[in-house]
Amino acid sequence: MQEFQLRVVPTDNNNFALELYQCAYKKAGEKKRAAAKRIGRLKGNALVQTKQAIYNCLKGNNYDPKTLSHSRQSPYVLDEESGVNLALLFQVLQPLSKPERIANITAGITAMSNEESHYWFSKVSNGRRSAALKAIRVLLGDS
Repeated sequence: MQEFQLRVVPTDNNNFALELYQCAYKKAGEKKRAAAKRIGRLKGNALVQTKQAIYNCLKGNNYDPKTLSHSRQSPYVLDEESGVNLALLFQVLQPLSKPERIANITAGITAMSNEESHYWFSKVSNGRRSAALKAIRVLLGDS
């Protein structure tokens, strides 16, 4: 199972951004695993609009959503399914600003099956990243 971490990054005026990291597998014979790789960052309006999807992800990983605040120090450790869904959400939404498109894409990604989200995640991670991101934005953005 792949592990993901959701980290709270404090910003100004008691606000915060969320960063998602994909943890590397520990290779045989190594004492430490490689540093986690940052997948994406959400802040501002996009973060506010995806709040419910993030709360559901935290609940699914046995965390209380009320613990999500600017003062949180320790990261949330997420299972593979939740991490892949959030990774897709973070990467697809990062450059967007239109509330309607953000809402449509958030709904579309949260409704995806596990297989579908893994498919898109692999396309974005290992394939032609910009083409895959554009395709998923077009597919879900105007639902």
